[in-house]
Amino acid sequence: MDPNKFRESRLAINRLYEDVNVLIEQNALEASKAGYQEVNSQLDTLRPQAEGEIQERSVKNLSIKIGALSTHIDKLKPAKKTGAAGGKKAKIAIVWDEDRVGQLSPAFLKKVYINMGEDTDAKVCFGTTGKGIRPSYQVEFSNQKVIAFSGAGHGPQKKPLSTGTKKISQPFSYELIGSILNGK
Repeated sequence: MDPNKFRESRLAINRLYEDVNVLIEQNALEASKAGYQEVNSQLDTLRPQAEGEIQERSVKNLSIKIGALSTHIDKLKPAKKTGAAGGKKAKIAIVWDEDRVGQLSPAFLKKVYINMGEDTDAKVCFGTTGKGIRPSYQVEFSNQKVIAFSGAGHGPQKKPLSTGTKKISQPFSYELIGSILNGK
């Protein structure tokens, strides 16, 4: 093979080798395997074209160098899948509407209704995080006073729920909560 073309092929294989080494350092298992296949196929193409002792020795050295990549790739572990035990799940916000509020237990809604007091203009907003079984909620009274309550024990909380974010539902009226309770 022409020495200049051989050198270009050898340098291209060396660049691929370096790229695969970087992928191995980044623990990119699949990308490393794909890169290894590519560099190996280019070496297989170059091997029969080597002429003379110098080119054959160069191909042999490349072969040993690339063979070491396989050992390093075998030591990589596959990326962990996110699940209950590993990593955080993407949290999906609960969308509260009349039907969803109606699915809350009567005992829970009764305590919400009691915490709204006798204020017929009061409104309640539910938290959109969690499972939606006993959500935290806050009551806004007609005098603009806002009190947040724990969904678990219905006790008042020190801080109101975050307003202006997606962590709180639209407000539901005192009348609506009462009619849902009376319908159950």
